[in-house]
Amino acid sequence: MKSIEEILFLYKQRINYYAPLQSKMRTVQSIYNGTAEIPLPDMERNEMPSIPNLLAQGVDQMAGRIASVTPNVTFAEKNNNREERRRSQTAGRVVTGWWQKDRLMMKMKQRARHLIAYGMSPVVVRWDHKNECPTWHVRHPLETFPSIDVVAGQVVPTDVIFAYRRSVGWLRQNGYGEKVSIVTGRYDVTEDSSMLLIEYVDPHGTQLILTSYGDHDSYAPDVFSEGKKLRGVTLEIINNPIHEMTATVPMRITLDGASGQFDNMIGMYYQQARLMALETIAVEKGIFPDTYIVSRAGETGRFLDGPHDGRTGMVNIVAGGDIREIQSQPGYLTNPTIDRLERNQRVTAGIPPEFGGESGSNIRTGRRGDAVLSAVIDYPVAEAQENFAYSLSAENEIGITLAKAYNGENPATLYVGTGNNTRAVTYTANKVFKEKEHVVSYPATGSDVNSLIIGLGQRVGLGIMSKSTAASLDPFIDNAETEHDKIISEGLEQALVSGIQQQAATGAIPPLVLSKIMTLVASDKMELAQAIDKATQDALKEEKKRQEEEQAGQNDQAMTPDQMMAPAMAAAMGGPNAAQPPGSPIPGAGQGMDDLGAMLGSLRKPAMTVQPMRGVEKGAM
Repeated sequence: MKSIEEILFLYKQRINYYAPLQSKMRTVQSIYNGTAEIPLPDMERNEMPSIPNLLAQGVDQMAGRIASVTPNVTFAEKNNNREERRRSQTAGRVVTGWWQKDRLMMKMKQRARHLIAYGMSPVVVRWDHKNECPTWHVRHPLETFPSIDVVAGQVVPTDVIFAYRRSVGWLRQNGYGEKVSIVTGRYDVTEDSSMLLIEYVDPHGTQLILTSYGDHDSYAPDVFSEGKKLRGVTLEIINNPIHEMTATVPMRITLDGASGQFDNMIGMYYQQARLMALETIAVEKGIFPDTYIVSRAGETGRFLDGPHDGRTGMVNIVAGGDIREIQSQPGYLTNPTIDRLERNQRVTAGIPPEFGGESGSNIRTGRRGDAVLSAVIDYPVAEAQENFAYSLSAENEIGITLAKAYNGENPATLYVGTGNNTRAVTYTANKVFKEKEHVVSYPATGSDVNSLIIGLGQRVGLGIMSKSTAASLDPFIDNAETEHDKIISEGLEQALVSGIQQQAATGAIPPLVLSKIMTLVASDKMELAQAIDKATQDALKEEKKRQEEEQAGQNDQAMTPDQMMAPAMAAAMGGPNAAQPPGSPIPGAGQGMDDLGAMLGSLRKPAMTVQPMRGVEKGAM
């Protein structure tokens, strides 16, 4: 572990190193949030922007497309056998279950915004002892100072410093109240007083340090300004059992250091906002013009009452002169310049009009419009998705190492999937994750969820892609194999329904037997195939019982309705010899029933159900 002095020295170095990037981040933040102020000399006021917020529009639209598709997780199979295949599939489902448990795909929407707007997307992976799974903690780029050796493509830094502020009240609520007075030297600080926390993360663990200046009421951005001394005290030290970095900082790929996608449009944004504000002021002066006194010859003009703003409705009274209103109108180049600046922002930052619901006037066809839109956004989206895929792979490996360290031999259960497709997966980390190497990949990088599905359908229709491959790439299908079984099940069920309808129409199935099938299905006691199987087995039992009674000389007993219907049902299921006299053997009946029972029993239960039931999948134990 490093000392407090060493950590504070590193913090000072990185503040200076990341100062230009941090300045751009703050500017982007103010524009996105709509809090950027436009300084104007006129009337000595700061005008809030009154132009389209293209930056916020671009960030939200690009991030939405990047995070709209859930990536796939694939573990390699060391040997081509059933057990190894099952282990690798279970490992992939476990990682997917971690993501779902932690709501990672929702966090990815935030991370995508950070990457696009700020140029970096930091995250810390920690072990959640309560839920027995890794958890992803998204950190704000403005509070992140990674080691200066981290570059685009290298997502795992040597170490990272997180610097953020918390109130004295928050510190006292979390049991750090005694440390506040040690740092400040005072006990009378208010609950709302802000204090700086430095969180240092390296392979050895995490150190949380509380810092303050000599003057605790002053908190300038530059904490190392002249005359200020930063003091610190350790709040907490958390050891790292895996001795690996638990933080990743993926950065946007640029020529040099990290930068956001919209940094180059900041100047044009302020120019456009300033022109729009000046135009608004000119329009206001046209409605409420400036008032001047023009003196008469030999007289000195003066106000007896006033001057009053025209918007007040009060009358100006003058002596020795005349009141004249000076009209002011915007220049004829104002609006063209505003429109040109807006276009330049779109071109520079790659923000097509379609993001705002508009369409280019020179685009005559939908196909041409899609081509233009794809050329603008597909490659940035693909690059960001590939960046996240690499980072997620490193983060998953951290999670796997944590799982083996904290819960290696203890069985754990996760629920994977959505809706009716949710399945329980029971696993043991040390056995399932024999190897932690794996691949995280986005299906068709550069595509959002809508264009991806359309593209998959087109490829299947052209015959250049199989349905199974398309199903594995479809973001709405959690498990392609299970979905394939459901498709087969639905086809067989439809064929079964058609056969029953035909036999019922011809009277081949006795009404009482058909009624029994309908009752079992309608009461939700059985699925259709199971109800037919039960009705068939009951008919066979009744027929067997009748034959045994005949052999015992009990032919004089009256048959029950089910006994009367059994021969006809059995004959219908057994083949063409449907009409047989009562009491005679049913040729092929037993064989037909046996074949039907064997067929129904051979079908896997998940494929027998219209709505799959939740099951428990046992992983490699």
